Amino acid sequence: MPQFRTLPDILQHWAQEKPDSEAFIFRDKNQRRNVLTWASLYTLAGRFAAVLRDKGIARGDLVINTLPNSPERVVCEAGIWMVGAVSVNGQCLMADGSDLLNTITQSRAPAILVDPDVTKSPWNVLKNHVVMDDAEHVTSSQLACLKMVIFVRRVENEGRGDFIGQLKAQEEWFQAEDMKPEEDSFSGFTTSGSTGFSKLVMRRQGPSIRHAASVEKIIKGKYLCIAPMGHSVGAIIFTAISGSIRVVCDMRAGVPHDIVQFLWHCIQEEKCNTAVFSPTHLLKMAQMADMASSLHRLDVLLLTGLPIQRFMIDKGLKMAHNLFIFYAGTEIGIACGMMVKESQTFTDHDSGQPLTDVQVKIVRAEDEAKLCATGQVGHILLKGPALMTGYLNDAKATADAFTEDGFYRTGDFGRLDERGHLIVNGRGSDAIMRGVYIFYPSWIEKRLRECPGVDDVVVVGVPDAEVNEELCACVVLKSDDVSMEHVRQFAEEIFVSKDDVMSACPRYFLKFEPFPQSEAGKKPRKVIKTQAAQRLGLMSASN
Repeated sequence: MPQFRTLPDILQHWAQEKPDSEAFIFRDKNQRRNVLTWASLYTLAGRFAAVLRDKGIARGDLVINTLPNSPERVVCEAGIWMVGAVSVNGQCLMADGSDLLNTITQSRAPAILVDPDVTKSPWNVLKNHVVMDDAEHVTSSQLACLKMVIFVRRVENEGRGDFIGQLKAQEEWFQAEDMKPEEDSFSGFTTSGSTGFSKLVMRRQGPSIRHAASVEKIIKGKYLCIAPMGHSVGAIIFTAISGSIRVVCDMRAGVPHDIVQFLWHCIQEEKCNTAVFSPTHLLKMAQMADMASSLHRLDVLLLTGLPIQRFMIDKGLKMAHNLFIFYAGTEIGIACGMMVKESQTFTDHDSGQPLTDVQVKIVRAEDEAKLCATGQVGHILLKGPALMTGYLNDAKATADAFTEDGFYRTGDFGRLDERGHLIVNGRGSDAIMRGVYIFYPSWIEKRLRECPGVDDVVVVGVPDAEVNEELCACVVLKSDDVSMEHVRQFAEEIFVSKDDVMSACPRYFLKFEPFPQSEAGKKPRKVIKTQAAQRLGLMSASN
């Protein structure tokens, strides 16, 4: 593989090496197909970079990108690279937009990209906090850093106002020449926060290029990945480094009614070589494989996000010849991994050996200065080339994330076995893991306690065969005049979409009266969690 210095260098290389080859294949909810070639991507990205430069965006500036996975999102991400700026993921999952407003404030970004025409557009919230002129310049007393809102629209048949159509008609083009890959960041990924607001993990170009190259041999040919491009797993850097063809859902055209059916058709019709998706989809996918009269199997299926169990290996091998199991995170990149071809010798929760230059320590929960013996469970600490340098503009969170000797506190429990493999037991806190997303219950509980008639709330994770754990709100009401349906409706008004796996809206609501109490007079969360699962009749995901 060529040795790349910067991300624009990568785009230029593939545009010259294979200009007419597919870079991104977009399939919408109706399986209609749209393609970006390497030449068209490089050209459109350079033209958008010229637009950003003319608007005053320069090397090192932060631009918040709220666009869904789409050709527009890819062109904007690459255009931000070309101008030397930093793309910051901007998600808006709270109905009042408080999470997006917090990201704008925390990042101090001068510009934001929005599509005002999509369902539940972030613009619906943002427009109440800014005053904008005809040139998309804004002023805001609350968001003093924000200087411009850039509209990225899609118009049928590339009509007037269509973003892609406008770039195709444009001649001006730009690529920054003064980048320093070991210093310059290219992206700010959002990660879970205990307050309900995302923290921002900045990624520098040089280390990220080298890290992505470490898994380049695994991602080959057509690579199916529908993860959000603003999150580390879905980042387009993996496609850029490998020169592979990414197959992705065009979310701008709408969310597929059945995401598993969508994935299945993409794999079978595109003849994908590699795919990454949550283990939560495996059960249904394996059932479809059993019923199929003909089956195209993947060369490699990448699995991460949950502690992997043997039954998942059996399901995955129905879809692929090989499974790549890996342990990763926004702050740490891919830290451990292994290739699996059969389930007989697989140990539940095995994440493989640490990758090159990655160090893993297992320390005692009560004293992280003391190492655990081989096979002993403790807190997982990590250090490696892909480790973040810190959270943007959050010195306290950064300090809390690291030990004195520079190891990152993952928040997970696990052990190292005699082979040196990392066995991950799960989260070490009250955090709930739904699919690949982590939810901290304290801030959700705080919001639900604002519901009129609610006396107290405990949010717990209950077993779910598809997403590992589902959020369950256990509620004590002030009187019988208040119904649980009232609480449910209140919750659904807070969160943007209760059907989105990223939404913090609980799926279950249970009435308690009152909560059980420990001998110390505290609410025993584990007891409430067990009682909730029993009342719902839920078994563990492995059964």
